[in-house]
Amino acid sequence: MERFSKDGRLIIPLGKRKKGTKDIDEKKVRYVVTEVYCPNGCNIIDKEHEINSAPGLRIKFKRPGMEGEFVLSAIQDDFDKIILSGKLENGVKDELYCPHCGVMFKKLVNCSCKSDADMVVIGLTPMLDFNNAISFCNVTGCTNGTTIKSGDVIRHMQLWGAV
Repeated sequence: MERFSKDGRLIIPLGKRKKGTKDIDEKKVRYVVTEVYCPNGCNIIDKEHEINSAPGLRIKFKRPGMEGEFVLSAIQDDFDKIILSGKLENGVKDELYCPHCGVMFKKLVNCSCKSDADMVVIGLTPMLDFNNAISFCNVTGCTNGTTIKSGDVIRHMQLWGAV
């Protein structure tokens, strides 16, 4: 099995079989992002805080009456977090920002989990490119998320009903 993808990302095989996992699901792999940027070009990888042996994505959040920071796993389909400050509430939407420059992350499409939920997009290159990014929901506890590669953004938007 390959250790790195063609674009240099570390491939981590899915771990223990989960109840209800189909045989075909076991052949999937997960990617680890090592460089992730805000719309202004700040790298938000936090090497001080590792989640499942990989540096995480440091993100600032705000909602009425609460703000703080957390680190999100950089492993695809892993939504583990480390709360650095503030309090996240399951099922609650937060606006997400760069912890360095404070710019709000761009919204790609609405998420299906709640009527006001958004799929935010974070670039894999210093200049935001919607065709080379990761996207995840801004509602705590929602597991909708994806890695977007060239050409996939249109398909992603069609699936979510935005086109």
